Amino acid sequence: MKLTDYYRKKIHYEELIATFDDMLILPGYTGFNIDDVDITSSLGNKYQFNMPIMSSAMDTVTEEEMAIKMALLGGLGVLHRNCSYEKQLEMVRKVKRARSFVIDDVATIKNDAKIAEAKLRMESDGISGLVVVDDKDRVCGIFTQRDFPYQEELLNTGDVKDYMTKKVVSITPGASRDEALQKLFENRIEKLPIIEEGKLKGLITIKDLKPEFPLASKDKEGRLLCGLALSPKVPNNMASLSILKEIDAYVDLFFIDVAEFYKKIDIDGAKELMSILESDFILGNIGTYEAAEHLLTKVDFSEQFIALKAGMGSGSICSTSIQTGVGAPTLYATAQVADAIADYNPKIGLISDGGFKNPGDLPKAISVGADMIMSGHFFAGCEESPGYVDTIQGRKVKVYRGMGSKEARVSEYILDRYIEGEGSKTLPEGVSDYVPFVGAVSGVLNSLKEGIRNGMIYAGASNISDMKKVKVGIVSNAGRIEQRPHDLLGRY
Repeated sequence: MKLTDYYRKKIHYEELIATFDDMLILPGYTGFNIDDVDITSSLGNKYQFNMPIMSSAMDTVTEEEMAIKMALLGGLGVLHRNCSYEKQLEMVRKVKRARSFVIDDVATIKNDAKIAEAKLRMESDGISGLVVVDDKDRVCGIFTQRDFPYQEELLNTGDVKDYMTKKVVSITPGASRDEALQKLFENRIEKLPIIEEGKLKGLITIKDLKPEFPLASKDKEGRLLCGLALSPKVPNNMASLSILKEIDAYVDLFFIDVAEFYKKIDIDGAKELMSILESDFILGNIGTYEAAEHLLTKVDFSEQFIALKAGMGSGSICSTSIQTGVGAPTLYATAQVADAIADYNPKIGLISDGGFKNPGDLPKAISVGADMIMSGHFFAGCEESPGYVDTIQGRKVKVYRGMGSKEARVSEYILDRYIEGEGSKTLPEGVSDYVPFVGAVSGVLNSLKEGIRNGMIYAGASNISDMKKVKVGIVSNAGRIEQRPHDLLGRY
């Protein structure tokens, strides 16, 4: 066989690698009311989400502020790993402390401490009060922002014990939410320590009991769900491993975070991490049926493995496919992995990751098998994302960079997300640029939510499960042009 004939045959028989712009969902019969549309989804039959949307584990997208807000609004923010374990521990602590019926990791201060120390602790931890304990760790007071003296000089010289609220209204362990609310209301206080035999066992705050965010993603103890990106490498020193185990106590979901997970070294590393840590794991990214089949049938993962993440090279700031010639666009990857999950283990969840440009791309991902979608592009310009708002030519913007960009890979923490080895750091697989500032993430999520809901209504699907059964089709190039605004005198 001639070499040219071989290439023609190989290309002829390869599958069509479709992207979001190549596909449309066909309209279906809608026999339900608009209010009946249910967009709740789950991962591993264990984690429920009222908003099937995640913000990416990127250092210009998700740190604690974004993670907290995403969880409060019903989704999940996955904290990035381009930082030390110490920094990650700080972030996960803040997420778990943000909205909790009972705070276990209570901030305390000694009664002989200076007011200046208390002020610094409150500011650095982002809290409004501290429980005061004596030298035997027995509760003796509460010190809040209301207890600061008016005299400026006393902020530096005064002692906490002289200004704290000494009458401590408390509750015993095991009290119900209603009992806690009643005691807070009766005493017109905002913080309620849980005390047993004089020792502090926890803290309840009024803000955590208010039904301000009824759709919030919470664990069984009422705390916000917390996701964290993780290297597939086990820490090579005891100090780092100790911190990682401490992180494990706060995290619900670890996301193995590499560009392409279908590698023996990453698979073996993930298995070892599961043997060390107790939280659940989501593995990724992968892009083919074969990769999913291998992970589902040939690797003996523990029950901690609950979901896969699909997509490679589709993000707006990702250049892996251009730099290496290898990739799996998110729509194609999602459909491939969904087929393997259906064939081998339907209990495994599926996250469609990257490449989303419009709200209409989300229902497309769900229609081919995704349980949830993950995006960085939609959220990088939000006020909750890391970084500051800049102004360029009169327009407000924020920095957005790929984790494979040379700017992100200056740090040593993210190098194993891509191919490691001599010289590999010099080949960037992402770019850094600006995106428009879009304001609060709540507004972005509302738009994406409506894109999903309206897509489901037009398709005739009242829930996520039904949405995976709708009919889809490939669009011609002429069809892609026609489905967008066209033949107008304006900017289109």
